[in-house]
Amino acid sequence: MHIPSLRGTFVTRAATVASAVVLAAASPASAHSPSPDATTSTAPAAHGTGPGGAWTSAQAEKFWTPERMARATPDSPRGEAPAGRKAESAVRGAAAAKNGSYFAGVPTVGTFFHYVTDPATDKLTARFCSASVVDSPQGNVILTAAHCSGGSKGMFVPRYNGAAGNPAPYGRFAVQRWVRDARWYQAAGHPTRDAYSDFDYAFARVAANQRGQSVQKAVGAGLKLGQVNGQYKQNVTVIGYPGSHNPKNQPFICAGVTTRQLPGYHQMRMDCGGFYGGTSGSPWITGLNRTTGAGTVIGDLGGYYGGGLENNSDRISFAATYDQRAFEIYDAAAKNTTPTQYPRGYSMYPTGGGLWQQAMKTASGDYTGDGRTDMIVIWSDGEVTLYTGDGNGGFSGEHRIAKSSTWTHARTVAAGDFNADSDSDLMVVWSDGEVTLYTGDGNGGFAKETQMAKPGSTWKNAIQITAGRYSDNQWTDDVMVRWIDGETTLYTDVDARGFLNEHQLRPPNETWRNATLLAAGNFTGGADWDVVVRWSDGELALYRDSSASGVGTEIKLKSSNTLWTHATVMTAGAYTSGDPDDLLVRWSDGETTLYTDTTTTLGSEHMLVPPKAG
Repeated sequence: MHIPSLRGTFVTRAATVASAVVLAAASPASAHSPSPDATTSTAPAAHGTGPGGAWTSAQAEKFWTPERMARATPDSPRGEAPAGRKAESAVRGAAAAKNGSYFAGVPTVGTFFHYVTDPATDKLTARFCSASVVDSPQGNVILTAAHCSGGSKGMFVPRYNGAAGNPAPYGRFAVQRWVRDARWYQAAGHPTRDAYSDFDYAFARVAANQRGQSVQKAVGAGLKLGQVNGQYKQNVTVIGYPGSHNPKNQPFICAGVTTRQLPGYHQMRMDCGGFYGGTSGSPWITGLNRTTGAGTVIGDLGGYYGGGLENNSDRISFAATYDQRAFEIYDAAAKNTTPTQYPRGYSMYPTGGGLWQQAMKTASGDYTGDGRTDMIVIWSDGEVTLYTGDGNGGFSGEHRIAKSSTWTHARTVAAGDFNADSDSDLMVVWSDGEVTLYTGDGNGGFAKETQMAKPGSTWKNAIQITAGRYSDNQWTDDVMVRWIDGETTLYTDVDARGFLNEHQLRPPNETWRNATLLAAGNFTGGADWDVVVRWSDGELALYRDSSASGVGTEIKLKSSNTLWTHATVMTAGAYTSGDPDDLLVRWSDGETTLYTDTTTTLGSEHMLVPPKAG
């Protein structure tokens, strides 16, 4: 096999500034994922403003005729009902799951209208979402999803009902300013599935109606902003305005639905049919008074990909919940100030697990010479990408090192320091038995390429390799190999001269044929490193103080289980401060997880990439 040199193929991409707020990681930009669109923390309701420069409620009432409101379409990535399909709310039966229903509405929940640019036609298009009145000192704050905020000619209509004689019983309220967290963003015009989807909420200040009433004064109540405080199992009432099966734009309610956590997010999940596009921004309310509309809003329909991306998108919905940061954003809206803003970290997605299912090999080491652990990823299409570690469990940038179909033949890889210069190197075992050592240059690239074994060698039977410190010197230059027949071998003090010192740790055996993944690290703080093994039945075991004399003392981290059979790629390194004791796992659904400070028990879990949608 001809192994192309990595020299001269190094491509650098700009990295986003690291965030001090969210544990973040890096995104394979290149051909793998789009770059996040820019966002702002505050967005004025521009276009068509009055003499003083402000868009007024009088102008909104004149512009937004009943006919124009009726023609508006949902501003949401949530699905619409296929032609001929019945509304979930019409599907009944003894075994039917919970469905919503149309009703007369409540004063504190309504529809937010605005104009946005249609990405398909590049023309301004009337859109709508759901929104609610939030209790505030001046009575002029509404709440919706961040992916609904912005646009032009914004207007809120509480208790909007196109089927009623008066579709706007309390008047129309012009949106004059939006306030949201600047870290929320859209990628290629769509909400994301990443950790920043937790910020999919936005508050707006609205002008008084034509009668001079604030929106809270007009409707007579406001929803209190509340927190779940980690208790995601709640009983809520959700009210919104679906676009499908709703030609009269009537309000829609799901009462008494039980929620649970969307795993890995600060978001709730509910199962209730009928929440099609247009319901984004719908408040999730506890203690609702259906006469006055009072209660406590603990979430709004939004978050993970705009509030729901599962096979039946009208039934499964998500909601962003509110922590202290949400209250800071609310306070800024209530007081008409600008909240403190934080930069986004460099993220390993926005496209999520669907992309990371293609991450076939990983290796952990310091490739940039800054003392922090970086990660090399080899993708299914032959791209080799370096993610520069930030030392805090995340990543600060990304570089493509190479892209070639040759790299699709990399069977197993390991990072180590095989020339004692403190810069990590990469060892690759190819499918034809060739072994190549790429010497790191300390600048995120490779300076030299050395053939360690020729094609056709016995290394074609090497299934897994990992590198660590298992002998007396200080370098990570010892390579552990699991062979196809279950034999396990340690090669100590490996360098460019080859594999000179061989130690058999396990003879050929059936048990170690089932050692599916290996990852080396100093998990227990001893002079010799340890190795973590993921077995084919899902058991996860730590072998403590491995050395030339033996594989080490076995400590069970996880008993045999189905979940860990889905751990597809595994590596370990010092992604946080301290020893190399952080375990990084890419799962079969693309979810990528970092277990920090792993010892004789599995460490704290941090999701770096969410699972593939659906």
